[in-house]
Amino acid sequence: MILSEMSKPPAAYTINHEGLRLDIALVETEKLLIHEQIIPYRLNKLKASIERDGVQSAPILVDRRTHVVLDGMHRTTIMKELGCRFTCVCLLDYFDPSITIQRWCRMVPAPFNKKNAETLLNELDLKHESFDLVESPEDDESLLLIFKDSGIKIITEDDDLVEAFKKSYKLERKLQEWGYKILHCTESEARENLTSGSFEATMYLPKLDKLKVLDVAQKKNIFTPKATRHRLPARPVAVNAPLSLLRDKEITVEEANRRLYDLLKDKKIKRFDPGTEWMGRTYDEVLYVFSDS
Repeated sequence: MILSEMSKPPAAYTINHEGLRLDIALVETEKLLIHEQIIPYRLNKLKASIERDGVQSAPILVDRRTHVVLDGMHRTTIMKELGCRFTCVCLLDYFDPSITIQRWCRMVPAPFNKKNAETLLNELDLKHESFDLVESPEDDESLLLIFKDSGIKIITEDDDLVEAFKKSYKLERKLQEWGYKILHCTESEARENLTSGSFEATMYLPKLDKLKVLDVAQKKNIFTPKATRHRLPARPVAVNAPLSLLRDKEITVEEANRRLYDLLKDKKIKRFDPGTEWMGRTYDEVLYVFSDS
């Protein structure tokens, strides 16, 4: 697989985190490639917040070689809708081993059970077979429904991962139509929830790797929402790039980055350990927060 590379603008600001470069830069919005679909109601809420504040606070996490967005699908879409020529990003080396890709799981509450699941799968015409719980769901790459004492594997006819994710999304939407409130969680949280009895079933989405993510983004044949969970050791926040700068159509990308540097150069950077809550979200990674004081 050949990965095309984008031209690299100068970074406005660089943070070195234990060997991983976090390059904060403005790039042309049209060059950013998302790999997941967005969720409209989340988009509208976040868009209203950004318009109200007049700034893009958190940089979007982007692979520096391909400009594929790793985290920030909604913000990327919002920047386009707001007419921003530039978007503030954090450029990363995606294949750095400290950056990992995991699955989001879907938890299904009671009274959902295996009999309900088989009825639903037959109704949706999704072929399936039993999954032996001797195997670890985390190690299997398939679309799975796991109960406490049994499992179901949904069969994908070909090797088309985008189609496999469409099946998982179809299944999730049908469960919601049946009245089930679906919880998105990590694989470790899924194990805990199932063991504790908080939920009746876990849906494991197909497992992805980095090359597959880049491939679908560059082909613009993207996955359904919440397909991937990228984990990285650190990220910058509170950069607060003004929308007026991001919308400026008269300046070059080099000049835009010089102006962003001027905004950031006198700010202090505060480092916060994993587990810090910022803007209503708890982060698993180190946060570098830009501050005026």
